[in-house]
Amino acid sequence: MPQLAGAFSGFWYAPGSPLREWVHMAKYQGRPHLLYEAARFLAYLAQQALPLSELKGLLPIPIPPQRLRQRGYNQAEWVARGLHDAWKIPILSGYWQRRAGGVSQLYKVRTQRWTTLQGEFVCQRPIPSPVVVVDDVLTTGATLAAAIAALPASVRVWVVTVGITRPR
Repeated sequence: MPQLAGAFSGFWYAPGSPLREWVHMAKYQGRPHLLYEAARFLAYLAQQALPLSELKGLLPIPIPPQRLRQRGYNQAEWVARGLHDAWKIPILSGYWQRRAGGVSQLYKVRTQRWTTLQGEFVCQRPIPSPVVVVDDVLTTGATLAAAIAALPASVRVWVVTVGITRPR
């Protein structure tokens, strides 16, 4: 298992929050530029928390191929673009993938999210270290945990998400 060096989320993702509205518009209404803008502000907030000069790349969480075809974009890549433009750290596209057949986590309960993602992510190229794994929202942590588990043990990982859900 890779070493988790730290994690940073910029905003609460809660009912009625502007971020929640932006994420929904980005994911379901074809407006991914909203996540780019949120990430630019996130980059400002996180710049003191991460060792930017040491980081080798931004690794956006991949989405299943059929979801990518359906939506036309990966929302985590839009977050990575905003961070890249602010920090000038390269985006590591094509370094890993999510297996075909992955299903949405949206309507699953917490335990289902953890069990359905095991083995879903695969590295395709050597991953430099340290990297920032990027996603839009940290909900249960299941997607991030499964993705990070697919990385080589030698990789040091930082996690950055635009939003995080409040504990229940």
